Amino acid sequence: MDNLKQIITSQQEDMIKSLQECLRIKSITGQQDGVIEVLEFYLGLAQKMGFKASNLDNLGGIIEFGQGDKTIGMIVHLDTVPEGTGWNHPPFEGELQDGKIFGRGAIDDKGPAIAVLYALKAVKMAGIHPCCKVQIIIGLDEENVWNTTPKLLEKIEEPDFSFVPDSVFPVVCAEKGLLWLELKKEFRKDTNQLDGRQGHKDRQSRQNYQNRQNGQSSMTVKQLSGGADSLNIVPDFCEAVLTADLSQVQSVRQALKTFLAETKYDLQAEEQEEGLKLISRGKSVHAFNCQEGSNAISQLIVFLSRLHIDEDQKNFIRIYAEKIGMQCFGEALGLDLEDKLTGKLTLSPGYIQMDPASVDLKMDLRFPSSHHLKEVRSLVESAFAVFQADLAVLDALESLNFPEDDPHIRKLIQVYQDHTGDKEAHPLGMGGTTFAKAFQRAVAFGPSFPGMPKIEHQPNEYMGTDHLISCTEIYARAIVELTR
Repeated sequence: MDNLKQIITSQQEDMIKSLQECLRIKSITGQQDGVIEVLEFYLGLAQKMGFKASNLDNLGGIIEFGQGDKTIGMIVHLDTVPEGTGWNHPPFEGELQDGKIFGRGAIDDKGPAIAVLYALKAVKMAGIHPCCKVQIIIGLDEENVWNTTPKLLEKIEEPDFSFVPDSVFPVVCAEKGLLWLELKKEFRKDTNQLDGRQGHKDRQSRQNYQNRQNGQSSMTVKQLSGGADSLNIVPDFCEAVLTADLSQVQSVRQALKTFLAETKYDLQAEEQEEGLKLISRGKSVHAFNCQEGSNAISQLIVFLSRLHIDEDQKNFIRIYAEKIGMQCFGEALGLDLEDKLTGKLTLSPGYIQMDPASVDLKMDLRFPSSHHLKEVRSLVESAFAVFQADLAVLDALESLNFPEDDPHIRKLIQVYQDHTGDKEAHPLGMGGTTFAKAFQRAVAFGPSFPGMPKIEHQPNEYMGTDHLISCTEIYARAIVELTR
């Protein structure tokens, strides 16, 4: 036990190299070739350390050490969100600079995955023989809808207790529930028109005629797109193409000038041959912390609500601006739920596609742990009825509440206190979702320390080398204490 720190320090160069190699594998969630490649790399690393490591039909993997009736698990994931934009360092090279290893997934969750593996290696090198089995369970779809995770769980026996190094220290006993929502609406309802495009043009002509009588002329949103399938990211880019004549272009430019002076958002207009392109740039953060970002989709929609848009599209845009807008906590929708442990409900639009025919909007919603999925689904269905659109649930996860007085929790707290000297440390709640929800008895444990910046899912994501070593020491001691 006393030589764990020395062993881990001696492994520092190997740990850094392993993390760099792991980051060089582009393993974006949902892209099968990349996630399988990174799984094979990680399992191969474990095998070189002398551990039994198995690929479970490309659904994930498992690494095992020790024997016994009881099993302690460490649950990691090797998939990442897309790299996004705004990087000053290459997102897939594992660049080391000023004591920081940069790359997509460095802190979420490849760095912690390397830390727990080297922690297990240190325990083995120290000659410590756990009185129970220790497993590292590897998932490959944590950053997306958990389609393969249930199949992975069918192939293993769940550990008696697990920790997930994918959150914050000291330990997280409560997690918000999750709903990924999709709102679809068709703008064309005139089934008598054989040619939908001609039907739209006829309606637009009538609308333009009416507007001209009032000294106005409406435009059409030819295309609006923003975000990605990874809904747990606040989108930092969105663009729209408007059909507009010269006078309309001038009007939009003047409206944009006024809007930017009022809001300080990052929007710009570019003239095109048949209209105008609007570009919105925001700030990307993790969706559970959406209030610290700036949603590029919402910025653009709020601006569009000030323009004279084709009536069908205008109604959707107006309701979005009024009921969602730049809010993050669902207030205008009547969804402002809150509790002491996990805070306020959050709502983050993460994807949109709109054209003259329809709109497809996807959102990330997280609700306080004191509320339950069935209750919140009912509230959500009522709240979004105002859109008069089809609402579907893409993914749903119940909130998590783990007993704070469980002996395993007390051991994790003690390990953290011994390492940091923080005697006031206590269990926390959080808005994020981790693989702890997928298991019967699991909690999140690190890797971020209190006060650290939230860099997961952001440009220039990194893990400090000192941080990597510190986490490895904590995880090694946690393995020892949990397996006594």
